[in-house]
Amino acid sequence: MASLQRSIEDFRSEGWVLVGQSEPLPELRLDVALLPGLVGDAPSVFAVVDVLRASTSIVTLLERGVPAVIPAAGVDQARALRKRLPGHHLLCGEQAGLAPPGFDYGNSPAEFAAAAFDGRPAILATSNGTRILSDLAEAPAVLVGALVNREAAARALLALAAAHGCGATIVCAAAPGGRSIALEDALGAGAIAEAALRLDPTTVRPTDAALLARDAFLANVPDLRAALASARHGAELIATGFAADIDYCARLDASTTVPLLHRDEKGLPALRPYPA
Repeated sequence: MASLQRSIEDFRSEGWVLVGQSEPLPELRLDVALLPGLVGDAPSVFAVVDVLRASTSIVTLLERGVPAVIPAAGVDQARALRKRLPGHHLLCGEQAGLAPPGFDYGNSPAEFAAAAFDGRPAILATSNGTRILSDLAEAPAVLVGALVNREAAARALLALAAAHGCGATIVCAAAPGGRSIALEDALGAGAIAEAALRLDPTTVRPTDAALLARDAFLANVPDLRAALASARHGAELIATGFAADIDYCARLDASTTVPLLHRDEKGLPALRPYPA
């Protein structure tokens, strides 16, 4: 028994946390906020989901070699940031689905996938997703999730929640203004929730909203492209000539890039790949 006691003390001295068989494992609360206004007050790390198209665009920009994506809360802020920041940032974004005057690019992930950016950072302004990223910038950790990176995003979300000792919340960008649910974001959130529950079924404790989103995703897995096309915003994008973006955004687990929100020395938020 003495030798066993010495062995346990050795483990403790090396920083191990010993959990007895009768002691319950720590739980991790997983929530889905189907509207941004439903985010709770409890400490949490966040995954922001704007499947059509901000989340998918940010993942694609970082995949294509853009070193950082700076989220702007609107077109005017994006223009002001480019004037203020050193270097020549790419100006990307949308207004009513189209690139605003004077912008280098719109908000089309399919277009970004075929572009060459020469290692320049980007400023991105969209109708909803980038504004929510700015609103959550003071949280312990904020990452970007979509269908294209859902399993990688789930892994990162669980790791960050464990590192910060708090829960995890997947936030749907929802329709512009954040007042009505967007089908595509509910499916994206459900995809991440499904992966998180599959990756860690022992300690993850989903809320009813997380289970609802998970089940909606599972019901639509056989044809995610059709589900996105049937959504209000999906139909709008198809009508304005962006059907290729629907195909692009529906590709499940096509990427392992997870954008994570950082702050530079002046406090400016920027998205870079996790871990970075």
